[in-house]
Amino acid sequence: MKNKITELFGIPIAFLFLGVLFLISGANGEGLATTFSRPSGASSWTTEGSTIDAFTFIPIILGVSFLILFVSTFSISFNKWQKSR
Repeated sequence: MKNKITELFGIPIAFLFLGVLFLISGANGEGLATTFSRPSGASSWTTEGSTIDAFTFIPIILGVSFLILFVSTFSISFNKWQKSR
């Protein structure tokens, strides 16, 4: 029984994990953008607004997409699990 539950709900849980991971990454987008745009050995630099936007909005969009995938695949798996009981 436990193996069947893992088989049915493994993919939705992976989508949930990826969605939350991308949302956290998008929430920290400004810090990530400044970290990745820093030239080596530089003590002072500027980060463009478009780079900060890209590091913020793209992970948030991906995170929301993965959460939508989680909801849809979880409902399909839950329906299949309920029919087999």
